Amino acid sequence: MQDKLAAVSSERQSAEPIDPASAGGGRALRQRQRQRLIDACISALHLYGPSRTTVEKVVAIADLSPGIVRFYFDSKDAMLVASLAHLAAEFDQRVLAPLASLKASPVRALQQLVELYFDPEIASPRKVSVWYSFWGEASSRQEYQDICGRKDEDFAALVRELVGALILQTGARHLDADAVSLGLIGVLEVLWQGIAFQSESNIDRDAARRRSLAYLASVFPGMFPPARKAEAAPAASTAARTTGSLSEGADASLPAWVYGSAPLLAIERERLLRPAWQMVGHADELAAAGDYLTASWPWERALVIRAARGELHALRNACRHQPHALLEARSGHVAGKLHCAVHDLMYDLAGRRLSGSTPGDLTPLELLRQGPLLMVRSGAQGASSLEASLMRTWPKLSAGRIESRPAAADWKLIVEQWLERESPRRWFLAPNQLLDLDIDPPRLLQVVPEAPGRSRLVQFELGRARRASRRGRLTAGEGLEEQIALAESTQAGLAALPMQPAASVDAAPALARFRQSIAALLPLLVSGSDTGA
Repeated sequence: MQDKLAAVSSERQSAEPIDPASAGGGRALRQRQRQRLIDACISALHLYGPSRTTVEKVVAIADLSPGIVRFYFDSKDAMLVASLAHLAAEFDQRVLAPLASLKASPVRALQQLVELYFDPEIASPRKVSVWYSFWGEASSRQEYQDICGRKDEDFAALVRELVGALILQTGARHLDADAVSLGLIGVLEVLWQGIAFQSESNIDRDAARRRSLAYLASVFPGMFPPARKAEAAPAASTAARTTGSLSEGADASLPAWVYGSAPLLAIERERLLRPAWQMVGHADELAAAGDYLTASWPWERALVIRAARGELHALRNACRHQPHALLEARSGHVAGKLHCAVHDLMYDLAGRRLSGSTPGDLTPLELLRQGPLLMVRSGAQGASSLEASLMRTWPKLSAGRIESRPAAADWKLIVEQWLERESPRRWFLAPNQLLDLDIDPPRLLQVVPEAPGRSRLVQFELGRARRASRRGRLTAGEGLEEQIALAESTQAGLAALPMQPAASVDAAPALARFRQSIAALLPLLVSGSDTGA
Protein backbone atom coordinates (compact mmCIF):
# COMPACT_ATOMS: atom_id res chain seq x y z
CA MET A 1 0.00 0.00 0.00
CA GLN A 2 2.90 2.37 0.73
CA ASP A 3 4.18 1.86 -2.83
CA LYS A 4 0.71 2.65 -4.18
CA LEU A 5 0.46 5.79 -2.04
CA ALA A 6 3.85 6.98 -3.26
CA ALA A 7 2.88 6.31 -6.87
CA VAL A 8 -0.40 8.21 -6.48
CA SER A 9 1.43 11.17 -4.93
CA SER A 10 3.99 11.23 -7.72
CA GLU A 11 1.35 11.01 -10.45
CA ARG A 12 -0.73 13.78 -8.89
CA GLN A 13 2.32 16.04 -8.72
CA SER A 14 3.11 15.44 -12.38
CA ALA A 15 -0.38 16.52 -13.52
CA GLU A 16 -0.67 20.06 -14.85
CA PRO A 17 -3.66 21.99 -13.51
CA ILE A 18 -5.41 24.64 -15.58
CA ASP A 19 -4.40 28.21 -14.80
CA PRO A 20 -7.57 30.31 -14.33
CA ALA A 21 -5.71 33.46 -15.36
CA SER A 22 -5.15 31.96 -18.78
CA ALA A 23 -8.51 30.32 -19.42
CA GLY A 24 -11.47 32.29 -18.28
CA GLY A 25 -11.03 32.83 -14.53
CA GLY A 26 -13.78 31.26 -12.43
CA ARG A 27 -14.98 28.89 -15.14
CA ALA A 28 -11.47 27.51 -15.55
CA LEU A 29 -11.08 27.19 -11.78
CA ARG A 30 -14.31 25.13 -11.62
CA GLN A 31 -13.07 22.93 -14.45
CA ARG A 32 -9.80 22.46 -12.65
CA GLN A 33 -11.49 21.55 -9.36
CA ARG A 34 -13.76 19.05 -11.10
CA GLN A 35 -10.77 17.46 -12.83
CA ARG A 36 -8.92 17.42 -9.53
CA LEU A 37 -11.75 15.43 -7.99
CA ILE A 38 -11.75 13.00 -10.92
CA ASP A 39 -7.99 12.49 -10.61
CA ALA A 40 -8.36 11.93 -6.89
CA CYS A 41 -11.24 9.49 -7.49
CA ILE A 42 -9.08 7.47 -9.89
CA SER A 43 -6.34 7.37 -7.24
CA ALA A 44 -8.82 6.25 -4.58
CA LEU A 45 -10.15 3.53 -6.88
CA HIS A 46 -6.58 2.33 -7.41
CA LEU A 47 -5.96 2.20 -3.67
CA TYR A 48 -9.30 0.87 -2.40
CA GLY A 49 -11.38 -0.43 -5.33
CA PRO A 50 -14.89 0.82 -6.28
CA SER A 51 -16.77 -0.67 -3.31
CA ARG A 52 -14.42 0.80 -0.66
CA THR A 53 -13.94 4.18 -2.33
CA THR A 54 -15.80 6.88 -0.42
CA VAL A 55 -16.32 10.60 -0.87
CA GLU A 56 -14.22 11.18 2.25
CA LYS A 57 -11.27 9.28 0.79
CA VAL A 58 -11.53 11.14 -2.50
CA VAL A 59 -11.57 14.62 -0.96
CA ALA A 60 -8.69 13.65 1.34
CA ILE A 61 -6.57 12.78 -1.69
CA ALA A 62 -7.76 15.89 -3.57
CA ASP A 63 -7.09 18.08 -0.50
CA LEU A 64 -10.53 19.69 -0.90
CA SER A 65 -13.51 20.08 1.43
CA PRO A 66 -16.19 17.32 1.41
CA GLY A 67 -18.96 19.75 0.51
CA ILE A 68 -17.40 20.64 -2.81
CA VAL A 69 -18.15 17.18 -4.21
CA ARG A 70 -21.90 17.92 -4.20
CA PHE A 71 -21.26 21.00 -6.32
CA TYR A 72 -19.94 18.86 -9.18
CA PHE A 73 -21.53 15.42 -8.70
CA ASP A 74 -24.98 14.34 -7.54
CA SER A 75 -23.58 11.28 -5.80
CA LYS A 76 -20.58 9.06 -5.32
CA ASP A 77 -21.85 6.88 -8.18
CA ALA A 78 -21.97 9.89 -10.51
CA MET A 79 -18.37 10.69 -9.61
CA LEU A 80 -17.30 7.12 -10.34
CA VAL A 81 -19.04 7.16 -13.72
CA ALA A 82 -17.42 10.52 -14.56
CA SER A 83 -14.00 9.09 -13.67
CA LEU A 84 -14.52 6.09 -15.92
CA ALA A 85 -15.76 8.34 -18.73
CA HIS A 86 -12.62 10.47 -18.31
CA LEU A 87 -10.38 7.40 -18.69
CA ALA A 88 -12.31 6.32 -21.79
CA ALA A 89 -12.05 9.78 -23.36
CA GLU A 90 -8.34 9.90 -22.59
CA PHE A 91 -7.79 6.50 -24.25
CA ASP A 92 -9.71 7.66 -27.30
CA GLN A 93 -7.74 10.91 -27.52
CA ARG A 94 -4.27 9.52 -26.84
CA VAL A 95 -4.48 6.11 -28.55
CA LEU A 96 -7.29 5.89 -31.08
CA ALA A 97 -7.37 9.44 -32.47
CA PRO A 98 -3.65 9.70 -33.38
CA LEU A 99 -3.94 6.52 -35.46
CA ALA A 100 -6.78 7.82 -37.63
CA SER A 101 -4.38 9.50 -40.07
CA LEU A 102 -2.17 6.39 -40.32
CA LYS A 103 -4.72 3.88 -41.61
CA ALA A 104 -3.23 4.04 -45.12
CA SER A 105 0.08 2.81 -43.65
CA PRO A 106 -0.94 -0.19 -41.53
CA VAL A 107 2.60 -1.24 -40.57
CA ARG A 108 3.38 2.19 -39.25
CA ALA A 109 -0.05 2.42 -37.59
CA LEU A 110 0.35 -0.91 -35.78
CA GLN A 111 3.84 0.04 -34.61
CA GLN A 112 2.47 3.31 -33.28
CA LEU A 113 -0.48 1.51 -31.70
CA VAL A 114 1.89 -0.71 -29.71
CA GLU A 115 3.94 2.34 -28.73
CA LEU A 116 0.93 4.28 -27.50
CA TYR A 117 -0.76 1.33 -25.78
CA PHE A 118 2.13 1.07 -23.32
CA ASP A 119 2.64 4.81 -22.89
CA PRO A 120 3.04 5.63 -19.17
CA GLU A 121 0.24 8.20 -19.37
CA ILE A 122 -2.20 5.48 -20.46
CA ALA A 123 -0.74 2.30 -18.99
CA SER A 124 0.22 3.40 -15.49
CA PRO A 125 -0.39 0.91 -12.66
CA ARG A 126 -2.93 3.38 -11.26
CA LYS A 127 -5.04 3.64 -14.40
CA VAL A 128 -4.77 0.01 -15.52
CA SER A 129 -5.90 -1.27 -12.13
CA VAL A 130 -8.88 1.10 -12.23
CA TRP A 131 -9.91 -0.14 -15.69
CA TYR A 132 -9.99 -3.72 -14.43
CA SER A 133 -11.80 -2.70 -11.24
CA PHE A 134 -14.61 -1.21 -13.30
CA TRP A 135 -14.72 -4.23 -15.61
CA GLY A 136 -15.04 -6.44 -12.54
CA GLU A 137 -18.25 -4.66 -11.54
CA ALA A 138 -19.60 -4.11 -15.06
CA SER A 139 -21.96 -7.07 -14.81
CA SER A 140 -23.94 -5.30 -12.08
CA ARG A 141 -23.64 -1.73 -13.34
CA GLN A 142 -24.94 -0.92 -16.81
CA GLU A 143 -23.11 2.44 -16.92
CA TYR A 144 -19.75 0.70 -16.41
CA GLN A 145 -20.59 -1.96 -18.99
CA ASP A 146 -21.59 0.66 -21.56
CA ILE A 147 -18.40 2.73 -21.20
CA CYS A 148 -15.97 -0.19 -20.91
CA GLY A 149 -17.71 -2.09 -23.70
CA ARG A 150 -17.67 0.87 -26.06
CA LYS A 151 -13.97 1.45 -25.43
CA ASP A 152 -13.13 -2.21 -26.10
CA GLU A 153 -15.34 -2.35 -29.20
CA ASP A 154 -13.76 0.76 -30.71
CA PHE A 155 -10.27 -0.56 -30.01
CA ALA A 156 -11.05 -4.01 -31.45
CA ALA A 157 -12.57 -2.45 -34.59
CA LEU A 158 -9.45 -0.32 -35.13
CA VAL A 159 -7.09 -3.28 -34.72
CA ARG A 160 -9.25 -5.38 -37.05
CA GLU A 161 -9.22 -2.62 -39.68
CA LEU A 162 -5.43 -2.21 -39.53
CA VAL A 163 -4.77 -5.95 -39.67
CA GLY A 164 -7.17 -6.34 -42.59
CA ALA A 165 -5.45 -3.51 -44.48
CA LEU A 166 -2.04 -5.11 -43.88
CA ILE A 167 -3.28 -8.49 -45.15
CA LEU A 168 -4.42 -6.80 -48.36
CA GLN A 169 -1.17 -4.86 -48.67
CA THR A 170 1.03 -7.93 -48.23
CA GLY A 171 -1.16 -10.27 -50.26
CA ALA A 172 -1.28 -12.72 -47.32
CA ARG A 173 -4.87 -13.71 -48.04
CA HIS A 174 -4.46 -17.03 -46.22
CA LEU A 175 -4.55 -15.10 -42.94
CA ASP A 176 -7.82 -14.47 -41.13
CA ALA A 177 -8.04 -10.82 -40.04
CA ASP A 178 -10.35 -11.59 -37.10
CA ALA A 179 -8.05 -14.28 -35.73
CA VAL A 180 -4.86 -12.20 -36.15
CA SER A 181 -6.38 -9.11 -34.57
CA LEU A 182 -7.83 -11.15 -31.70
CA GLY A 183 -4.38 -12.63 -31.11
CA LEU A 184 -2.78 -9.17 -31.01
CA ILE A 185 -5.40 -7.85 -28.61
CA GLY A 186 -4.81 -10.89 -26.39
CA VAL A 187 -1.05 -10.21 -26.30
CA LEU A 188 -1.62 -6.56 -25.45
CA GLU A 189 -4.19 -7.34 -22.75
CA VAL A 190 -2.03 -9.94 -21.01
CA LEU A 191 0.91 -7.53 -20.90
CA TRP A 192 -1.38 -4.71 -19.75
CA GLN A 193 -2.75 -6.80 -16.90
CA GLY A 194 0.77 -7.33 -15.58
CA ILE A 195 1.25 -3.57 -15.23
CA ALA A 196 -1.57 -3.35 -12.67
CA PHE A 197 0.39 -5.46 -10.18
CA GLN A 198 3.76 -3.71 -10.44
CA SER A 199 5.30 -0.47 -9.28
CA GLU A 200 6.36 1.93 -12.03
CA SER A 201 10.06 1.29 -11.36
CA ASN A 202 9.60 -2.43 -12.07
CA ILE A 203 7.69 -2.10 -15.36
CA ASP A 204 9.67 -2.97 -18.49
CA ARG A 205 7.67 -1.15 -21.15
CA ASP A 206 10.24 -1.81 -23.84
CA ALA A 207 9.98 -5.55 -23.23
CA ALA A 208 6.18 -5.35 -23.54
CA ARG A 209 6.51 -3.49 -26.85
CA ARG A 210 9.11 -5.97 -28.13
CA ARG A 211 6.87 -8.94 -27.33
CA SER A 212 3.88 -7.31 -29.01
CA LEU A 213 5.89 -6.52 -32.15
CA ALA A 214 7.38 -10.02 -32.10
CA TYR A 215 3.85 -11.41 -32.42
CA LEU A 216 3.22 -9.19 -35.43
CA ALA A 217 6.59 -10.10 -36.94
CA SER A 218 5.77 -13.80 -36.62
CA VAL A 219 2.51 -13.29 -38.53
CA PHE A 220 3.92 -10.84 -41.12
CA PRO A 221 7.58 -11.84 -41.68
CA GLY A 222 9.82 -8.98 -42.77
CA MET A 223 7.25 -6.28 -42.06
CA PHE A 224 8.07 -5.66 -38.40
CA PRO A 225 11.83 -5.67 -37.86
CA PRO A 226 12.92 -6.18 -34.24
CA ALA A 227 13.92 -2.55 -33.78
CA ARG A 228 13.85 -2.55 -30.01
CA LYS A 229 15.55 -5.90 -29.87
CA ALA A 230 18.41 -4.37 -31.79
CA GLU A 231 18.69 -1.70 -29.10
CA ALA A 232 19.22 -4.36 -26.45
CA ALA A 233 21.37 -6.68 -28.58
CA PRO A 234 25.09 -7.35 -27.96
CA ALA A 235 27.16 -4.29 -28.66
CA ALA A 236 29.23 -5.63 -31.56
CA SER A 237 27.30 -4.12 -34.47
CA THR A 238 26.49 -0.93 -32.57
CA ALA A 239 30.08 -0.43 -31.48
CA ALA A 240 31.21 -0.75 -35.07
CA ARG A 241 29.02 2.18 -35.99
CA THR A 242 30.35 4.35 -33.19
CA THR A 243 34.07 3.77 -33.80
CA GLY A 244 34.54 4.99 -37.34
CA SER A 245 31.99 3.50 -39.70
CA LEU A 246 30.18 6.84 -39.77
CA SER A 247 33.24 8.89 -40.60
CA GLU A 248 33.12 11.91 -42.87
CA GLY A 249 32.91 11.14 -46.54
CA ALA A 250 31.78 7.55 -45.92
CA ASP A 251 28.38 5.92 -46.21
CA ALA A 252 26.98 7.57 -43.08
CA SER A 253 23.47 6.13 -43.02
CA LEU A 254 21.86 5.18 -39.71
CA PRO A 255 19.71 2.06 -39.22
CA ALA A 256 16.01 2.63 -39.86
CA TRP A 257 14.97 1.87 -36.29
CA VAL A 258 16.69 4.96 -34.86
CA TYR A 259 14.00 7.16 -36.47
CA GLY A 260 11.24 5.73 -34.28
CA SER A 261 12.91 4.65 -31.03
CA ALA A 262 11.50 5.97 -27.76
CA PRO A 263 14.55 5.00 -25.62
CA LEU A 264 16.91 6.68 -28.08
CA LEU A 265 14.73 9.81 -28.16
CA ALA A 266 14.94 10.08 -24.36
CA ILE A 267 18.74 9.95 -24.57
CA GLU A 268 18.81 12.48 -27.43
CA ARG A 269 16.76 14.94 -25.41
CA GLU A 270 19.05 14.70 -22.40
CA ARG A 271 22.45 14.45 -24.11
CA LEU A 272 21.97 16.60 -27.22
CA LEU A 273 18.95 18.89 -26.91
CA ARG A 274 18.78 19.94 -23.27
CA PRO A 275 22.39 21.27 -23.23
CA ALA A 276 21.92 23.19 -26.52
CA TRP A 277 20.96 26.84 -26.98
CA GLN A 278 17.40 27.11 -28.28
CA MET A 279 15.85 30.10 -30.06
CA VAL A 280 13.06 31.91 -28.17
CA GLY A 281 12.63 35.09 -30.19
CA HIS A 282 13.89 38.54 -31.19
CA ALA A 283 14.90 41.26 -28.70
CA ASP A 284 12.64 43.74 -30.52
CA GLU A 285 9.66 41.76 -29.22
CA LEU A 286 10.57 42.81 -25.66
CA ALA A 287 10.40 46.60 -25.92
CA ALA A 288 9.07 47.51 -22.47
CA ALA A 289 9.33 46.26 -18.90
CA GLY A 290 6.88 43.40 -18.44
CA ASP A 291 7.02 42.25 -22.08
CA TYR A 292 7.67 38.52 -22.28
CA LEU A 293 8.26 35.60 -24.64
CA THR A 294 7.69 31.92 -23.87
CA ALA A 295 8.86 28.73 -25.54
CA SER A 296 8.01 25.12 -24.79
CA TRP A 297 9.99 21.99 -25.62
CA PRO A 298 9.54 18.46 -24.23
CA TRP A 299 12.62 18.95 -22.04
CA GLU A 300 12.06 22.55 -20.87
CA ARG A 301 9.59 25.46 -20.72
CA ALA A 302 11.21 28.88 -20.91
CA LEU A 303 10.13 32.44 -20.14
CA VAL A 304 12.22 35.47 -21.18
CA ILE A 305 11.01 38.76 -19.69
CA ARG A 306 12.23 42.35 -19.57
CA ALA A 307 12.46 43.69 -15.99
CA ALA A 308 11.89 47.21 -14.70
CA ARG A 309 15.44 48.43 -15.33
CA GLY A 310 15.55 47.03 -18.85
CA GLU A 311 17.51 43.86 -18.09
CA LEU A 312 16.39 40.52 -19.53
CA HIS A 313 15.79 37.43 -17.41
CA ALA A 314 15.34 33.82 -18.52
CA LEU A 315 13.25 31.69 -16.15
CA ARG A 316 11.60 28.30 -16.11
CA ASN A 317 7.96 28.90 -16.99
CA ALA A 318 6.58 26.78 -14.16
CA CYS A 319 4.90 27.41 -10.83
CA ARG A 320 6.98 26.27 -7.85
CA HIS A 321 3.98 24.58 -6.18
CA GLN A 322 3.00 22.44 -9.18
CA PRO A 323 4.70 22.54 -12.60
CA HIS A 324 1.97 24.25 -14.63
CA ALA A 325 2.88 27.12 -16.93
CA LEU A 326 2.65 30.57 -15.37
CA LEU A 327 2.15 32.19 -18.79
CA GLU A 328 0.53 30.32 -21.67
CA ALA A 329 0.71 32.80 -24.56
CA ARG A 330 3.78 32.84 -26.81
CA SER A 331 4.21 36.59 -26.14
CA GLY A 332 2.51 39.28 -24.10
CA HIS A 333 2.83 41.76 -21.26
CA VAL A 334 2.43 41.57 -17.48
CA ALA A 335 2.06 44.57 -15.19
CA GLY A 336 5.03 44.44 -12.85
CA LYS A 337 4.63 40.96 -11.35
CA LEU A 338 4.28 37.29 -12.24
CA HIS A 339 1.23 35.82 -10.50
CA CYS A 340 0.07 32.25 -10.01
CA ALA A 341 -3.59 32.74 -9.12
CA VAL A 342 -4.13 29.00 -8.59
CA HIS A 343 -1.71 28.79 -5.64
CA ASP A 344 -1.66 32.50 -4.73
CA LEU A 345 2.06 32.97 -5.43
CA MET A 346 3.67 36.22 -6.56
CA TYR A 347 7.10 36.76 -8.14
CA ASP A 348 8.87 39.87 -9.39
CA LEU A 349 10.06 40.13 -13.00
CA ALA A 350 13.43 38.66 -12.03
CA GLY A 351 11.69 35.55 -10.67
CA ARG A 352 12.13 36.33 -6.96
CA ARG A 353 9.26 35.22 -4.70
CA LEU A 354 7.33 38.15 -3.24
CA SER A 355 4.47 36.32 -1.50
CA GLY A 356 2.89 32.90 -1.13
CA SER A 357 3.34 29.80 1.02
CA THR A 358 5.44 27.74 -1.42
CA PRO A 359 9.13 28.57 -0.85
CA GLY A 360 11.69 29.28 -3.54
CA ASP A 361 12.25 31.64 -6.45
CA LEU A 362 11.52 30.73 -10.06
CA THR A 363 14.27 28.58 -11.56
CA PRO A 364 16.69 30.65 -13.66
CA LEU A 365 17.77 29.50 -17.11
CA GLU A 366 20.85 30.54 -19.08
CA LEU A 367 20.22 33.36 -21.54
CA LEU A 368 22.34 34.13 -24.60
CA ARG A 369 21.84 37.22 -26.76
CA GLN A 370 23.52 36.99 -30.17
CA GLY A 371 22.85 40.22 -31.98
CA PRO A 372 19.08 40.70 -31.60
CA LEU A 373 18.26 36.99 -31.20
CA LEU A 374 17.51 35.48 -27.79
CA MET A 375 18.41 31.89 -26.92
CA VAL A 376 18.12 29.91 -23.70
CA ARG A 377 19.17 26.59 -22.29
CA SER A 378 18.66 24.73 -19.03
CA GLY A 379 22.31 24.97 -18.05
CA ALA A 380 24.88 22.45 -19.13
CA GLN A 381 28.52 22.04 -20.04
CA GLY A 382 29.53 23.45 -23.38
CA ALA A 383 30.43 26.62 -25.18
CA SER A 384 28.85 29.84 -23.94
CA SER A 385 28.58 31.37 -27.41
CA LEU A 386 27.80 30.22 -30.92
CA GLU A 387 29.75 30.47 -34.14
CA ALA A 388 31.45 33.90 -34.28
CA SER A 389 30.58 34.48 -37.94
CA LEU A 390 26.90 34.60 -36.99
CA MET A 391 27.47 37.76 -34.97
CA ARG A 392 28.12 39.64 -38.19
CA THR A 393 24.87 38.39 -39.74
CA TRP A 394 22.28 38.55 -36.97
CA PRO A 395 22.24 42.33 -36.34
CA LYS A 396 20.89 42.80 -39.90
CA LEU A 397 17.83 40.67 -39.16
CA SER A 398 14.52 41.97 -37.85
CA ALA A 399 11.63 40.23 -36.09
CA GLY A 400 8.98 38.65 -38.30
CA ARG A 401 6.25 36.01 -38.32
CA ILE A 402 6.43 32.86 -36.20
CA GLU A 403 4.94 29.63 -37.56
CA SER A 404 4.73 26.19 -36.02
CA ARG A 405 3.80 23.07 -38.00
CA PRO A 406 3.52 19.43 -36.87
CA ALA A 407 5.45 16.86 -38.87
CA ALA A 408 4.77 13.12 -38.87
CA ALA A 409 8.51 12.55 -39.14
CA ASP A 410 11.43 12.10 -36.80
CA TRP A 411 13.41 15.26 -36.01
CA LYS A 412 16.62 13.67 -37.29
CA LEU A 413 15.17 13.27 -40.79
CA ILE A 414 14.51 17.01 -41.01
CA VAL A 415 18.02 17.84 -39.81
CA GLU A 416 19.47 15.45 -42.37
CA GLN A 417 17.55 17.24 -45.12
CA TRP A 418 19.11 20.54 -44.04
CA LEU A 419 22.61 19.11 -44.03
CA GLU A 420 22.42 17.41 -47.43
CA ARG A 421 22.76 20.83 -49.08
CA GLU A 422 25.75 22.98 -48.16
CA SER A 423 25.78 26.77 -48.63
CA PRO A 424 27.86 29.65 -47.21
CA ARG A 425 24.57 31.37 -46.35
CA ARG A 426 23.18 28.55 -44.23
CA TRP A 427 24.41 27.92 -40.66
CA PHE A 428 23.59 24.74 -38.77
CA LEU A 429 23.22 25.36 -35.02
CA ALA A 430 23.66 21.85 -33.67
CA PRO A 431 21.76 19.79 -32.93
CA ASN A 432 18.36 21.04 -34.19
CA GLN A 433 18.39 24.57 -35.68
CA LEU A 434 19.24 26.15 -39.03
CA LEU A 435 19.76 29.81 -39.88
CA ASP A 436 18.92 30.05 -43.59
CA LEU A 437 19.57 33.20 -45.63
CA ASP A 438 19.10 31.41 -48.96
CA ILE A 439 15.37 32.20 -48.90
CA ASP A 440 13.32 35.39 -48.82
CA PRO A 441 12.67 36.38 -46.10
CA PRO A 442 15.48 34.70 -44.13
CA ARG A 443 14.47 32.39 -41.31
CA LEU A 444 15.68 30.38 -38.39
CA LEU A 445 14.22 26.89 -38.30
CA GLN A 446 13.95 24.85 -35.13
CA VAL A 447 12.85 21.22 -35.18
CA VAL A 448 11.48 19.91 -31.88
CA PRO A 449 11.08 16.14 -31.28
CA GLU A 450 7.61 15.56 -29.84
CA ALA A 451 7.51 11.73 -29.88
CA PRO A 452 9.24 8.85 -31.67
CA GLY A 453 8.75 9.54 -35.38
CA ARG A 454 6.95 12.85 -34.76
CA SER A 455 8.21 16.41 -34.45
CA ARG A 456 7.27 20.08 -34.63
CA LEU A 457 8.94 22.53 -36.99
CA VAL A 458 9.08 26.14 -35.76
CA GLN A 459 9.94 28.90 -38.22
CA PHE A 460 11.13 32.35 -37.13
CA GLU A 461 11.06 34.81 -40.04
CA LEU A 462 13.84 37.37 -39.62
CA GLY A 463 13.36 40.12 -42.20
CA ARG A 464 15.20 40.51 -45.48
CA ALA A 465 18.88 39.87 -46.06
CA ARG A 466 20.88 42.38 -48.12
CA ARG A 467 21.52 40.20 -51.11
CA ALA A 468 19.74 37.30 -52.71
CA SER A 469 21.08 33.85 -53.40
CA ARG A 470 22.56 33.19 -56.81
CA ARG A 471 19.69 30.79 -57.46
CA GLY A 472 15.97 31.54 -57.51
CA ARG A 473 14.72 32.24 -54.00
CA LEU A 474 12.05 30.21 -52.28
CA THR A 475 9.52 31.85 -50.03
CA ALA A 476 9.68 30.70 -46.42
CA GLY A 477 6.25 29.07 -46.59
CA GLU A 478 7.01 27.04 -49.71
CA GLY A 479 10.28 25.76 -48.27
CA LEU A 480 8.65 24.72 -45.00
CA GLU A 481 5.87 22.76 -46.70
CA GLU A 482 8.34 21.00 -48.99
CA GLN A 483 10.58 20.02 -46.07
CA ILE A 484 7.72 18.58 -44.05
CA ALA A 485 6.29 16.67 -47.03
CA LEU A 486 9.67 15.12 -47.86
CA ALA A 487 10.38 14.20 -44.23
CA GLU A 488 6.94 12.62 -43.76
CA SER A 489 7.30 10.64 -46.96
CA THR A 490 10.70 9.38 -45.82
CA GLN A 491 9.35 8.43 -42.39
CA ALA A 492 6.50 6.48 -43.98
CA GLY A 493 8.99 4.76 -46.26
CA LEU A 494 11.12 3.67 -43.30
CA ALA A 495 8.02 2.13 -41.69
CA ALA A 496 6.73 0.45 -44.86
CA LEU A 497 10.11 -0.73 -46.19
CA PRO A 498 12.20 -1.17 -43.07
CA MET A 499 14.51 -3.83 -44.52
CA GLN A 500 15.41 -1.86 -47.66
CA PRO A 501 19.16 -1.07 -47.55
CA ALA A 502 20.25 2.53 -47.86
CA ALA A 503 22.03 3.63 -51.02
CA SER A 504 25.79 3.84 -50.63
CA VAL A 505 26.68 7.50 -51.08
CA ASP A 506 29.20 9.88 -49.62
CA ALA A 507 27.53 12.12 -47.06
CA ALA A 508 28.37 15.80 -46.80
CA PRO A 509 30.81 16.39 -43.90
CA ALA A 510 28.23 18.19 -41.77
CA LEU A 511 25.69 15.41 -42.34
CA ALA A 512 28.25 12.75 -41.46
CA ARG A 513 29.15 14.59 -38.25
CA PHE A 514 25.49 14.83 -37.25
CA ARG A 515 24.90 11.12 -37.83
CA GLN A 516 28.07 10.34 -35.90
CA SER A 517 26.68 12.31 -32.94
CA ILE A 518 23.58 10.08 -33.00
CA ALA A 519 25.59 6.90 -33.43
CA ALA A 520 27.70 7.85 -30.41
CA LEU A 521 24.56 7.55 -28.26
CA LEU A 522 23.69 4.00 -29.31
CA PRO A 523 26.01 2.24 -26.83
CA LEU A 524 23.96 3.85 -24.04
CA LEU A 525 20.99 1.75 -25.20
CA VAL A 526 23.08 -1.38 -25.00
CA SER A 527 24.65 -0.62 -21.63
CA GLY A 528 21.43 0.66 -20.10
CA SER A 529 23.18 3.85 -18.96
CA ASP A 530 21.14 6.52 -17.29
CA THR A 531 19.77 9.06 -19.75
CA GLY A 532 20.27 11.98 -17.42
CA ALA A 533 22.64 14.70 -18.59
